[in-house]
Amino acid sequence: METDPTLDDAPDIPWPVRRRALRTGPIRRASWLRRLPAVSVDLVLHLLVAVEAAAVVDAQVGVAFVVTLVATYLAVSFGHRVFLQRWWGATIGRLVVGLRSADPRTGRPPTVRRLAFGWLYGLLMTVAAVLP
Repeated sequence: METDPTLDDAPDIPWPVRRRALRTGPIRRASWLRRLPAVSVDLVLHLLVAVEAAAVVDAQVGVAFVVTLVATYLAVSFGHRVFLQRWWGATIGRLVVGLRSADPRTGRPPTVRRLAFGWLYGLLMTVAAVLP
């Protein structure tokens, strides 16, 4: 792997990304064997936060519990997948697995706009897959 030693002093690269490990060559898409654990960690993290918030609101499984669960899951998912991914260059699951997100044109972390549209597209595709 070719690295660029001048990236060591780049102030715009966030802390969790190891600067010397940044690729300077072409960006390759990670295999499913590496992406699946990263997505699983992220989904479990979002769900754990949502269940905890819903349990605080209503200990019994009722309407308030379900509404809080869904709303909290969506809010945590959006914040994590858009803002933290923009700041760190990867979600927590991707950091655990050793992946990072990059704009294929620039090699830098994707913009907030691109991440938000990606999150919305994923949400709409999930809803479309669940509905009959």
